[in-house]
Amino acid sequence: MNKSKATLIAIIAVFTVALTNDATATIKTDPPVTALKYLGFVERNPVFELTLNNIEAESYLINIRDQSGTVIFSERLSGKNISRKYRIDTEDEIPEGGLRFEVKSLKSKKTDVYIAGMTENVTREVAVTKL
Repeated sequence: MNKSKATLIAIIAVFTVALTNDATATIKTDPPVTALKYLGFVERNPVFELTLNNIEAESYLINIRDQSGTVIFSERLSGKNISRKYRIDTEDEIPEGGLRFEVKSLKSKKTDVYIAGMTENVTREVAVTKL
């Protein structure tokens, strides 16, 4: 009798474990809709790529502002899976935090903001040499 109870408990345990879903497997995160990448320089001007990975066609308002907050470029985009490159014509080097990219969804009124600017890292190393 004890052997059959143990077998029955083991079978119930196996089915219980097999039928329960892992809680972490059901959590889904949406991929980011907007992404901004720095591509490099073209004729001494920085180039950025804005990607909008929206599933449904939507309208967006794009504003690019300089460090003083002045809009230097603005456009309205519509569609889905949009990719656009922007070359910022500037005579001077862009200071840290110098460009502000604002991407506003006209449907949801959500605004994503990206700050772009030059940063400089100085690395100092200590070398030990055997004489």
